[in-house]
Amino acid sequence: MTTSLIIPSYNPSLKLRKTLDSLVTQEVAVDELILVIDHTHYDNYVDGLKEDYHSKFNLKIVRNNDSGRGKSRNKGVEASSGNLLIFLDDDMLCEKDLIKKHIEYHLQSPGTIVCGNGYRNPKDANYPFGKFLINMEQSWKEGVKSPSEVTFDNFSFTACNLSLPKSIFLQLNGFDTLFTDGEDFDFAIRAIKQGIKVIYDVNLLAWHDNWPDIGDLIRRDKEYTKAKLAIFKVHPDYLVKFPHMVLKPSGKLKKIVVFLLKKPMNWFVKDRNAIFAHLPLRIKFIVYNLTISVNSVI
Repeated sequence: MTTSLIIPSYNPSLKLRKTLDSLVTQEVAVDELILVIDHTHYDNYVDGLKEDYHSKFNLKIVRNNDSGRGKSRNKGVEASSGNLLIFLDDDMLCEKDLIKKHIEYHLQSPGTIVCGNGYRNPKDANYPFGKFLINMEQSWKEGVKSPSEVTFDNFSFTACNLSLPKSIFLQLNGFDTLFTDGEDFDFAIRAIKQGIKVIYDVNLLAWHDNWPDIGDLIRRDKEYTKAKLAIFKVHPDYLVKFPHMVLKPSGKLKKIVVFLLKKPMNWFVKDRNAIFAHLPLRIKFIVYNLTISVNSVI
């Protein structure tokens, strides 16, 4: 079994080196590492990556002038020579046994898609909103068995920490490049519909090294909601599998309440009002939730 590790990176100067450093210490090395870099204005930075990491990896650099993770991942596969593909985001900090565990899964269960942990490391939550993010992610974990088979009734999937045989990837025609976001959601649905076994195991540990503030999170949530709407527009049959994702317009009363709360809540929380800074953490969590809710109403 030969392995190709593919990492798309829109802005490699932000986090990529930390991800690569966490891969240098892996118990089992990959046969090749493919970095897919969006745009060309990182030429000098990429030259530095080649110089610093060429002796540590069988390194390939691929350019992608069309932005989007789906297109970047597909380009990485085109350049790959391994029969097992592993995908990571460019801000993942990998535990030393990550690659080993991915390979072991495929030795034991050929023809399977496997995805692992995509959460943040609680040890790194060193500011109030970071602790809120951990608390939120812990609540998501509570209802999900792991390891478990991913189904429409038990759906947990991410491409930020993913492995599968190259033959399965080609069978699914890769990621749908029509979607610039949420493409992994679509990918998993197509796999399940074709009867391909998909496993989620939170013990395949790589941590997102991404710690936004509340404004960043709200913007990201809105982007992802728009992406899901775009997917459902193309595949309305998906809503039959995920009826809870049907977005219903808010009633007049709710819109009035949101209108009255949104501006003061944003001023109080997003602008880091001095009074808010002195609230107990549990009260901050409540206010964070309320602020996110009033900014998410359609």
